[in-house]
Amino acid sequence: EQKGGDKVKPGDVLCGIETDKAVLITNVEEGFIAKILYPEGAKDVKLGNLIAILVDKQSDIAAFANYTGAESAAAPQK
Repeated sequence: EQKGGDKVKPGDVLCGIETDKAVLITNVEEGFIAKILYPEGAKDVKLGNLIAILVDKQSDIAAFANYTGAESAAAPQK
């Protein structure tokens, strides 16, 4: 089970999602889990909802300590 602060590498399974088909989401880049927004076993998560935040540097984890997902979404940076 992955948790906030964990280091992840390519190929690590980040989560499993139950739909009418089984789905596993795997990581494609190295980084750290900054925040998980839904607990294990959460039900009725709407399509498109943010479920977790990954960051490149461990030092960036603290910036998401109080993030709840209720904040308004900012435009993606390029």
